[in-house]
Amino acid sequence: MSLHGRKIVVTGASKGLGLGIVKRLAAEGADIIAHYNSGDISEARAAAEAAGADFTAFRADLSREDECLRLAGDIIACGDIYGLVNNAGVCIFEDFFDISPANFDFTFAVNIKSVFLLTQKISQHMAERGIKGRIVNFSSIAAESGSATQVHYSAAKGAVISFTRSAAVSLGKYGITVNAILPGPIPTKHNSAILADESVKKSMFERMPLESYGSPANIADAVAYLLGDGACWTTGAMFDIDGGYLCA
Repeated sequence: MSLHGRKIVVTGASKGLGLGIVKRLAAEGADIIAHYNSGDISEARAAAEAAGADFTAFRADLSREDECLRLAGDIIACGDIYGLVNNAGVCIFEDFFDISPANFDFTFAVNIKSVFLLTQKISQHMAERGIKGRIVNFSSIAAESGSATQVHYSAAKGAVISFTRSAAVSLGKYGITVNAILPGPIPTKHNSAILADESVKKSMFERMPLESYGSPANIADAVAYLLGDGACWTTGAMFDIDGGYLCA
């Protein structure tokens, strides 16, 4: 597998899983086009530059359609985009009865509408240039298992699954593959306090055959595979990277 010199977009690249993905892809020789919003992109930039990779970053609020479209234009202007990793997402933990229409719309805007907009625009760029590109979307185990405090998040991530399969069918004639990853519980800045709670940890480990949390590197491994030459005949597939959570 070689990603050397291939331009790959990673959304939500400043922290968590996105930062881990940037580090891995840069180590594989990819040129990184990073999206970020509220985070600090400097660590991702430093990691890419240390690996000798070209690094470009654009800031955008993916809950806003106009900013998504501007971001797509900025990315396309970089030329010959090979890969798009739609990693950025938001999750608001709240009781079902407390979910406001505003929070519902915000969750769907970031987790699925931005995925559609970026995929549509960037895949069109790939098709017009004859690039047999790769798109990797991010769903979640919550899309398959449900969660009492993540109802809107679970629904949006379920939509990512349906979108991925349909986009794979639509884009296959151009040689563009579209797959999705469903990460399991991985401590990040966003959720580390919740996952560190002993009752939560006990409940998780009782369900997971591997009895351990994952790491951003585990997810980055899967992303690197789906972007690499070995996955050229893989499309419309869902990859559960979850320590066995969904099989239990």
